[in-house]
Amino acid sequence: MSIAWDEALAVGDPIIDSDHRRMIELIAELEAAGRAEIDCAGIGRTLLALTDLCREHFAREEALQRAVGFPETEAHRTAHHMLLKRLEAVLAHYGDGCDEVRAGIVRTLGDSLATWLVSHIVNNDMEFKPYVAMAGQGA
Repeated sequence: MSIAWDEALAVGDPIIDSDHRRMIELIAELEAAGRAEIDCAGIGRTLLALTDLCREHFAREEALQRAVGFPETEAHRTAHHMLLKRLEAVLAHYGDGCDEVRAGIVRTLGDSLATWLVSHIVNNDMEFKPYVAMAGQGA
């Protein structure tokens, strides 16, 4: 799945939307790795950057959800936690060494992450968009 930012994915918070854009860029880098020669260091850096960004983003997004009174924050947190654990496991496994098989797994992960992220934004994050809008109007 080729992935690119689209304003239809914006939830209305500039920081959250910026995070989503950067996540999409990093996932696109992993996808591109599947069309290039194996660059173990590059794939590792991208995977680490994505994992770190997800950790930071999820904390920011959950804090925003609490601040705007979004009632499904806990379910959202659980979905974030599951993805973060998956990324951390892949990162740890990848850190054990780089070879064609591990590089292939990470490249395949790019497609899976692209699907997850778009689905998560459209089906989950959009649920709190009205709360963000209401909070912005009250400010």
